[in-house]
Amino acid sequence: MNIGEFARLGGISTRMLRHYDALGLLVPAHVDPFTARRSYDAAQLPVLNQLLALKGLGFTLDEVGTLLREGISPAELHGMLRLREAELERQVRHNRHTLDRVTARLRLLEQEPQMNVEVKHVEGVTIAALSVPAADASRESTGAVVQALFDQVIDRMEAAGADRTTPVARYQPNANDPTVQVTAGYVVPAGSVPDLDPHTLPSTQVASLLHHGPMSTISTTYQALTDWAASSNRTPTSPTWREHYLEAPDNAQSTWLVEVQLELA
Repeated sequence: MNIGEFARLGGISTRMLRHYDALGLLVPAHVDPFTARRSYDAAQLPVLNQLLALKGLGFTLDEVGTLLREGISPAELHGMLRLREAELERQVRHNRHTLDRVTARLRLLEQEPQMNVEVKHVEGVTIAALSVPAADASRESTGAVVQALFDQVIDRMEAAGADRTTPVARYQPNANDPTVQVTAGYVVPAGSVPDLDPHTLPSTQVASLLHHGPMSTISTTYQALTDWAASSNRTPTSPTWREHYLEAPDNAQSTWLVEVQLELA
């Protein structure tokens, strides 16, 4: 096939194919001695895919050339790509959490001194978590439970060498008694942390307020959201809450930034 067709199948430009030819990374199967037109064979596509995969892993073109000459098995390349995939997922989680923090800080600046409720859609996420019931929905009950859960989750994640990004807690009332199911954990790929259960938090619409300061005063934020829901006729039959811990740098809690979310759907 000609260079344009081969470039189309490989998903790259003809300019890059010429560049790889000049470097000796992927030489055409045939070059016409009179017109200098390059032709490629379909059997060269796996080589091109290996080249692009290695480049995507961050190797320089010199390093790619060495690896291709020495030979790399599909299993080895697959393992390298899996590791790179995991690293990119980790970066995405960190970047998402950083963006949420920046957005929250902008809300604080723009809304001071009056905090306003924001209604928004949140995507579903999977957290590596532990879940137990609290005696009731009071902060005295749920606060102690969620702290104990996070302590256990952190211990298990540290033992597993797992990356901790985006701590989230969810409080869901049980239908037949006053208990509340408390779930606490960190956003991670599903099933990636031993001794912790993957919990999927559903995609939903929420009403949210930011709480800045110690957790001992977070009840005022809950009350403000509850009052908003009542005045807006948006009070759910069984209110389910989330706490998204955007900044929780120390035990003092004086600078903590937590987004409190009331699930509306």
